[in-house]
Amino acid sequence: MDNKEKLKRLLFLSEYKNSSNDKKLITENIDAILESKQTEQQAVAVLKRNNPAIEDAVHQITIDKLKPLDRTQNQVLLPALANASIQHQNINDLRALFNTVGEFVTTNKISPPQIDRDGNYVIKDKVFRDYLKFSEYIHGLESMGKGLQQWKGEINVETNEKPLFDQNGIKIYDGNDVGKCIKYTTGGLTGQHYGFCIGQPANTMWQSYRDTKTSTFHYVVDENRDLSDPLHIVVVDATQHGIELTDANNSTNNIAEYGNDTNAYLKYLGSKGVPVEQIFQNKLKTPEEEAETAKLGSRNTDLQWLKDLSFQEKSKYIGRGHLLNDEQFNYLWNFKNDKGGFHLLKQYVSTGQAIPEEQFNILIGKGETMAVAAE
Repeated sequence: MDNKEKLKRLLFLSEYKNSSNDKKLITENIDAILESKQTEQQAVAVLKRNNPAIEDAVHQITIDKLKPLDRTQNQVLLPALANASIQHQNINDLRALFNTVGEFVTTNKISPPQIDRDGNYVIKDKVFRDYLKFSEYIHGLESMGKGLQQWKGEINVETNEKPLFDQNGIKIYDGNDVGKCIKYTTGGLTGQHYGFCIGQPANTMWQSYRDTKTSTFHYVVDENRDLSDPLHIVVVDATQHGIELTDANNSTNNIAEYGNDTNAYLKYLGSKGVPVEQIFQNKLKTPEEEAETAKLGSRNTDLQWLKDLSFQEKSKYIGRGHLLNDEQFNYLWNFKNDKGGFHLLKQYVSTGQAIPEEQFNILIGKGETMAVAAE
């Protein structure tokens, strides 16, 4: 019988006269004390493995200094803290990192990190060889979560895009973003895929039209028509030279029923209550748009570059239809159990592009990660 069981047996076999609730509380306190003591001993063992010449009492002094950095109930982070203190001596960095780790453990976002005999940090099936890789993972997880919450305040990412207009069977969606156009074109509005060049994954035409005639796109979904009618969806492009129309047949300025009579189609929309002049306005390019295009417009296979993007930038980059290389994909796969990471992966597979076979096999559970990003 170990010490923990002995304490429990003594507690309940004693002449302790208080209520069963009191006994239960004391038992829980004993469990917490014993677990804290156990993690302390593990932390000392970690330090001793690194420097066996030093006495345990000296190592204990180090552990006592680290204890205030572990704010979990039973101080389950002490072994990882001890290991981190060997590899990184900046106490403020350790405090900041393990404050976040503690929050994740307390909210069950991750299990407490363990230290194996080789000094690796282990969180379930993830193994991190050193402090740098471990801290990168924690900061990445933090960034994914905070980024998603911040973005939710700006864009509804859980449901379909909210239409700018929704009356009398007519829904009009803003298309002044290449990622939105890809989503709309590949089934995000009607479940149907279309040939619109501005909505193909990794296309450059959307930007070309913005550059040459400051195209400002809107997608009009007409629920008064069935899917066999090309006018059930029309892309309205408010260029600097005037409005151009493209229906499901993908023939610009030659749409079903109206041909090249743009005004007649706009008059039809007006009869349905659409404030045509108010909605279909040409929008000049903003400095922010120019900077975003310069940063996210071309495929970039550098892993660190992707890591350094904000959550919104990651989403916009993926939304443009750029293929991730295996290293970048594996980086996101590490965060598949986080809501933010899951959203980015879901977005990646929803762009309509042909995902590399190895990445696809991982997504369906038939493959293994190709690069151990944790190492």
